[in-house]
Amino acid sequence: MRLGKHQLQSVNKALFEVARKQKASSAPVELPLSDFWDSVNQLTTHLETQLQETIRDEGMSAKAQLLTRQLGNVRTVVTDLTRIRLNAFTQHAVLTNLMKGGGGDAAAAVQQLSVIDWERHDASERAYYQSLSHLVEKYKHDVSWRTLVNGNNGNGKNIIPQPGPHEPLTAFTSQQNESEKPPTLEKTQTAPLSEEIETSWNSADFDEEDRIREMDAFPDRATGAEPVPPVQVTASEAIGQDLIRIRILQDLSDPIIAEDGSEITLVEGDVESCPSLIAETLIAAGLAVAAPI
Repeated sequence: MRLGKHQLQSVNKALFEVARKQKASSAPVELPLSDFWDSVNQLTTHLETQLQETIRDEGMSAKAQLLTRQLGNVRTVVTDLTRIRLNAFTQHAVLTNLMKGGGGDAAAAVQQLSVIDWERHDASERAYYQSLSHLVEKYKHDVSWRTLVNGNNGNGKNIIPQPGPHEPLTAFTSQQNESEKPPTLEKTQTAPLSEEIETSWNSADFDEEDRIREMDAFPDRATGAEPVPPVQVTASEAIGQDLIRIRILQDLSDPIIAEDGSEITLVEGDVESCPSLIAETLIAAGLAVAAPI
């Protein structure tokens, strides 16, 4: 049946209303018209015809741009609504078929699913739903889904034998003889190291020569003797080179970096002993003069 202009406007409003309801529901919502999708098809055809006639008569006028925008919106809503409705039909068909024969809990879950009134849905949607149900049944058969969920129900097929009862652990008594027992380690008491050292030092057989040999063998042990004074090393020996005594003639803005990484700050009037390389460099630059003692 070909729809008139006012009827097509009603179809346009119904399309957006169904899309809004379907987005808020996980179940397929009922359609306002029995031939809903055929009516939507007439709507898009009408808009395309209007657009072509307007462009032919007026060019890309404001009316043509408005019709273009309206046609684009309708096609976008049709795409989104189709996707959402097919997802809803798929979820409903899968849940309904999987829950059949799945026990009391599954039967209760099926009761919570809304029953689809096919008088309020499109015939193509019903065909899609029935094909999904057939595919789910085939899948359940291929994977033995009922056996996976319900088991063999005591039919004697593939029953795994249960092990018999074991004797309690108290029934096993130890029969080891005394000879079989592992030998126990005798506790040995050893004198502390400090007592052993003290005994060796206080022993009558431990004379002065033995004590000297003991000190030579363990030089790191404290003996009560005065510590050996450290060897004095001069600066020139530590640096490994000669030092020259110089007097600074003017302040140096930047410190001098010595070979060991230390910084030397020199000001006018200072007398310093510097490595020969630094001293000769300062003298050649006119910043210092030799100041021998």
